[in-house]
Amino acid sequence: MNEKIIKFYLTANKLIDVVRTGWTEVNINRDRIESVAEHIYGTLILTMAIDSEKELNLDIFKVFKMIIIKKLKKVILIETTPVNNVQNDKSSKEVILEIMNGLIKENEYVSLFEEIELKETKESKFFYEVSKLESDLQAKTYDLEGNFNLENALSDAKNYGEELSNEIIPQIKNASDGWILYDRKCYTDDLFIELSKNIQE
Repeated sequence: MNEKIIKFYLTANKLIDVVRTGWTEVNINRDRIESVAEHIYGTLILTMAIDSEKELNLDIFKVFKMIIIKKLKKVILIETTPVNNVQNDKSSKEVILEIMNGLIKENEYVSLFEEIELKETKESKFFYEVSKLESDLQAKTYDLEGNFNLENALSDAKNYGEELSNEIIPQIKNASDGWILYDRKCYTDDLFIELSKNIQE
């Protein structure tokens, strides 16, 4: 049992070295770019703060587990980079089971992953939106630091699809605006729409 704990930790901890691809795609000009592990940490912290200030009526511990479990699949990116040209055609469930490596609660964690994918429960909907909001905050942080170039942001916004690009591009005044406005379209909860506006301002 102890061996499984250590192996799971060592596997999941590889996320420290997996850079979030969204930031490389917009050429964030910074020596150190947010890793997937840092995104998980930021989303956990953001969830704690929201839970402190708002009446959510959610199982927050369940949300915490979702935040971690959903991103575990990213571990395989280390083994499937274009450099070694390895393709991975395993299902999400197979990948999660492989990472869990026989942990006693692996079936619970797989069920949580599947619940996230369906986006039907309060917790899974909250997870989806808080994860995007953390990305919005990070985009704004890079923008305020001067590491998110407006030209790169406008170029990226052209990939949103013609209708959405035509709507969003005229509203982009700062580099992070496109990112924030794009994600705002995904929010169904007024809490996240309000926070999104606060971040943009």
